Amino acid sequence: MRGIIRLVIILLAIVKSSFFWKHKKVEPKRILIAHDLLLGDTLLLAPLMKRLHEKYPHSQKYILVKPLFVPLFKAKPYGFIPLKYNPKSFLDIYQIFLTGPYDQTFVVGDNRFSWLARALGSMWIIGIGDDKPHWKNWMVDEAKSFDIKPATWADMMGRLVDGINPKPYQYNEWTLPNLKKLSELVAISSPYVICHLGASSSLKLWPKTSWQNLIEALVQKGLKIILSAGPGEEYLARELDPQQKYIHVAGKYSLEDMWALIKDAKLLVSVDTGIAHIAKFTNTPLVTLFGPGSPVCHGAGNFWEKSPHIDVTKNGFICRDQNILFRRKIDWVKRCGRQKGECKTPGACMEIITSQEVIASISKNFNL
Repeated sequence: MRGIIRLVIILLAIVKSSFFWKHKKVEPKRILIAHDLLLGDTLLLAPLMKRLHEKYPHSQKYILVKPLFVPLFKAKPYGFIPLKYNPKSFLDIYQIFLTGPYDQTFVVGDNRFSWLARALGSMWIIGIGDDKPHWKNWMVDEAKSFDIKPATWADMMGRLVDGINPKPYQYNEWTLPNLKKLSELVAISSPYVICHLGASSSLKLWPKTSWQNLIEALVQKGLKIILSAGPGEEYLARELDPQQKYIHVAGKYSLEDMWALIKDAKLLVSVDTGIAHIAKFTNTPLVTLFGPGSPVCHGAGNFWEKSPHIDVTKNGFICRDQNILFRRKIDWVKRCGRQKGECKTPGACMEIITSQEVIASISKNFNL
């Protein structure tokens, strides 16, 4: 099915490129952000969304979103209407087609979505150039470059519009209405800390003993502990806390529920993964543990400069030596995107982060 959908998109894109004018309107009526990113990178499009809203407040604005993430957009942040997008669904693409045609489309991450944008009738397509392989760039009308100086990916996306930063994030700009208190928390009167154990890669997991040492220190401060992880990662909480002395919510709740949980937390400690970015929106104090990833690329940056956060990492770690971001080479990038089978020292960049470092950073920066 996905192959048939791709063929239809390619054919439509070629036809519309051949027979329809491409033109950049000064005041676009309809704007689309096209992508198929994971949770973290989807949330990090907030600077781009805000800048588009600042520049074109009266335009109709849409963003493609994985079905699982749609509830996070129910309040239409920055005026953006989420369009459910599953690349294997003809119905989703048809519904997206009905909201078009679009005057401008911003393609983020993978430039293959410029072909989808053209097939949907986009008159002008903007994205980061030099994607690989080169055919992905053929439908991009205005190719931008990543920054030549270190910056977060989120900040760079915000400058896709006209090179100007949006105003920094203010608390409650992006909210979820009618959030309900989770059943596990009704009887809790003490402040609680969420320890999010899961990650998109096993190379990002922090050792069990490090988590245990951190948790013991937090418990001594009178804090309740909630252990969190994504669906299929429940074993991480069981291995860490076999006697279930703490509250386990791993795999239990929707993203909307997790937003509510993080919003009321005293602190979120997480590895570098999508859930961590929610704390930037709820103004929850955040500690992010960076191993293979880069706090320069995926930290708070300018947009979330007012968000209470700490990035804990080992600077200059020897195998964080790749300078590729979304298949583009950037000289200043220092990260590791290797898979488990490619890593010669699996977990070393996380093991070198000690619980003592994390505890000291929390004590220094947060009133706990």
